[in-house]
Amino acid sequence: MDLTLKDLLAEIRNLSFLFYGYTVIWMFIVGYLYLLSRRENKLRDEIAELKKLVGDEGRSPRD
Repeated sequence: MDLTLKDLLAEIRNLSFLFYGYTVIWMFIVGYLYLLSRRENKLRDEIAELKKLVGDEGRSPRD
């Protein structure tokens, strides 16, 4: 395999584009997972609040 300096620089440039591409993709994935975890926590809080309301309403003053 006979690589010239020009070919070698082109290969290095292509690898840097690959690296940056993967970096951007992973940043999007991590950001999306962060947003999902925040939504999940909000839903857990809302479910806990609703369970509390249902538990309070389930008791009548006569009990």
